[in-house]
Amino acid sequence: MDTLPISGLPLDDEGDAFGEARESFDDIKRVMEIPFIPNIYKALATSPRALAGTWDVFRNVFLGTSLPRALASMVLFSIAHAKHCRYCSSVHEVTCKTLGVDEESLAALHDDIAALAPRRVHAIVVFARKCALDPQGLDDDDFAAVRDHGVSDEEIVDIIALAGLGNYLDTVADAMKISVDSVFEEALRA
Repeated sequence: MDTLPISGLPLDDEGDAFGEARESFDDIKRVMEIPFIPNIYKALATSPRALAGTWDVFRNVFLGTSLPRALASMVLFSIAHAKHCRYCSSVHEVTCKTLGVDEESLAALHDDIAALAPRRVHAIVVFARKCALDPQGLDDDDFAAVRDHGVSDEEIVDIIALAGLGNYLDTVADAMKISVDSVFEEALRA
C-alpha cells in the first residue's frame, strides 16, 4: 500500500481493497468502463463509507445528469481550473477531451471564458462557476441568463448539483494532496 506524499494518508491499491471498498472499486470500473481505479477513489478507500458516498454522488450527479456529458465535464473542469485544483483539473480536462470537447473550447475554459461558444454553453458554464465560487451572490439575473438560453428547471438544478460536486471533489483532492494518476498525465501530454 502506497501513501500520499505530504498528507501521508494511505492510497489503497485495488489488490488491498476488500468488503465495501472492493464493491465500490468493482462498481466504479464496471460503470465507468475503465480498467483502473483513479487515485481519488483509492485515497477515499481508507473510509469505505466516504468512498461509497462519493461514488454514489458522482454516479448520480455527473453520470446521471440531464445535461450532455461533455457539457457536464466542461462545468467540472471550469470549476476545478478556477479553484486551482491540479488533480481535478487534470482529470476533468482528460474527460473533456475523451468526450470530444474541442481545443478551442478547452482554451476558452482555460484562459477566456467570455470566448466560450455557443452562447448556451457559455451561459451554463458561467452560471455553474458562480454557483461554485459565489453561491450567495446568485440573483434573479443569473437565473434569467440561463433560462434565456432555454435551460430548463431540471437542468438548472443539475448545474447547481454539478457545482456542488465540483467543490466537493476539489476539496477532497486538495485536502488529501492526491497526485494526478499517471494515465491522466500521459493523456494530457499526448
